[in-house]
Amino acid sequence: MKKILIILTLLFMASCAKEEFATRKNSDSFGTDPTQTVNSEMCSKFTYIRPPVDLLFVWDNSKSTSFISNQTKTALNNVVNDIADRFDYQVLMAPLIGSGNSETYFFSREGISPSGVTTISRYAASNVISNFSPGSGSREGGLSRINELVKLNQLNGALRKSAHTIIVIMSNEDDNSWNTTGVNLANNHSLAVKYRKAMAHDLLCMRGNYNGALYSQSLYSNSDKQMLGTNKNTAATFNSTCSNVGSYELNSSMLRLISLAPSVDPESYSCPQISKGEKNFNYHGASDLIYNQPYENLSGSNPYPFPRSNNSYNGFGYNDNVDVCTQKTSFNNVFDHVYNSIQDAILHHKYNYWKVAEPGARIDTNSLIITKYVRGSSQAGTPILESTSNGYIYIGERGNFATRYSPSVGEEHSGHFIRLNGNAIVEHPECLVVSYQTPQNFYGYVKLNSKPVESSITLKINGQTINKSSTNGWQLMKSGSNPAYYSNFNIKITSPTDDTPAVPAMNETGYFLKLFGNAVYSDGANVEVNFYPTGN
Repeated sequence: MKKILIILTLLFMASCAKEEFATRKNSDSFGTDPTQTVNSEMCSKFTYIRPPVDLLFVWDNSKSTSFISNQTKTALNNVVNDIADRFDYQVLMAPLIGSGNSETYFFSREGISPSGVTTISRYAASNVISNFSPGSGSREGGLSRINELVKLNQLNGALRKSAHTIIVIMSNEDDNSWNTTGVNLANNHSLAVKYRKAMAHDLLCMRGNYNGALYSQSLYSNSDKQMLGTNKNTAATFNSTCSNVGSYELNSSMLRLISLAPSVDPESYSCPQISKGEKNFNYHGASDLIYNQPYENLSGSNPYPFPRSNNSYNGFGYNDNVDVCTQKTSFNNVFDHVYNSIQDAILHHKYNYWKVAEPGARIDTNSLIITKYVRGSSQAGTPILESTSNGYIYIGERGNFATRYSPSVGEEHSGHFIRLNGNAIVEHPECLVVSYQTPQNFYGYVKLNSKPVESSITLKINGQTINKSSTNGWQLMKSGSNPAYYSNFNIKITSPTDDTPAVPAMNETGYFLKLFGNAVYSDGANVEVNFYPTGN
């Protein structure tokens, strides 16, 4: 009976397949990361330089004035805060009726202290106008006072050369100083017109870029001289060519005279201090003369250094004026058009080098795509091609590398750079969009997690069976006749024809198949390897 059991057992074993008693086959599969596409966008920069703006405020301190009030102070504070936010400012404040720099106050962004004037904080500006001593006398000479203050405050630096010069006069009356006789000449306004043209002529001579056109219109006739009791041919100080202006020339980038005074319309007076017979047009008229006088010797078709517009605030054709009687609580609004005509000083940065990637980044330089566009524009970008004349050249990786050449060498960066040539050079507000792919990686080895039975190995790459071959296939890496074990083994190679280890390395630990020829795989590949482990 025992013999029969042994025979049956042997027959049963003989009927079983060999694989039912073998170790299970290992199946390893993995994929390599696809090639990456990197996109970046960067815009050029600029340097904002606050435009130099000098303001001369001449305030009515006559006994009749009623305009230094809480509303006036609030309006002044608004103006001061506006200029402080936008400009490199210097502000001079002086009483209308006075002499020289007596009771004249000054404040500025830089905190300088010109000689002959009292320096204050800008936050005290609205208070000092209450401290002006009341003026006396029956004559108001605001225009000649302005010219006096401009002359006095150039050499001490309170009024700068080549700045935007804005003069503001606030009065509830008019300049009647032209009438020196004591006789009522209120209705002889031809004399007043000649006076205001003479005062405007002097101010324009100091402005600069002026052809003296108003001088001949300011000359007195013999009857004028007799009526005024004067031997002077004109009230102007400077001659017809302004050749005697000397050091008083401001060479202003822009000069404006803003009149805050009663309306010229005798029917619209709401100032009780003014009689309807005393029309106000000297201040308003001088403002208009200054506004409309062209700047000579300037290039271009427009001889004015500021945008032209009709800023007639009282409806009677005068520019740069406001009816202070009806708008005394909001007169600061008159400055809006003046400030808006002062162009912000922007220095556009220009770049002949551009960073395209971070330090250490891997770039396939043949995949670079560069596009230039103007920030804020609706137009499509312009492709920049590789070129030494009007395009880009890749120059490699640099550290602390200056990218711009104007207005100075600067804006250092570290990373990969291109050089921009010709019309590819970038200037604010232009931007560049950069796109590139990382270089393709090549893999010359396949890792096996355990020691394989060589005859059992099957390999598929991207679904294609790869045969054992030293030409276009695989070979098991061995030590003698046995599979070799490696730790920290770099499976990346330089190219399908160069099996030099590539960097950065991709190190693996285990047993390896070496690939040859077209068996070498790259980014985005799917690899599947099956084998029986030896178990030892």
